[in-house]
Amino acid sequence: MAGFIERERWKSFLDEFTKRNQFRATRLEVVGEIGAQEEEEYLPLVGVSFEPKGSAAGSVGIVLGGESTKDERHLEHFIPKPERIAPLIGPEGLEGGLGFEDQDGGKTILTFAKLPEIPENTSGH
Repeated sequence: MAGFIERERWKSFLDEFTKRNQFRATRLEVVGEIGAQEEEEYLPLVGVSFEPKGSAAGSVGIVLGGESTKDERHLEHFIPKPERIAPLIGPEGLEGGLGFEDQDGGKTILTFAKLPEIPENTSGH
């Protein structure tokens, strides 16, 4: 991952990232000792935050889920000791997600998913 965000900018960067990308469909993967594990696909982004204080100080939280309280889909993923954060650029040159690397070398990859399109003619008529 290239183009890392400076640690002192993490909170403001992640707050702005959330504002720009809230409710976009996502894909979350965690890469560690056992390889890549997909955590979810297509849940909308609720937010990404850096916790500078309190019991979770120094951690990053990723919250994905439904767009309303009626939607029960929900996932929270925490990175307790992130070392590096890098913006990911998609194939069209647009913001494509974020990459995180923790102290143990584990990686968390949050990318924006393109929802599958429904064909215009689905009934065969």
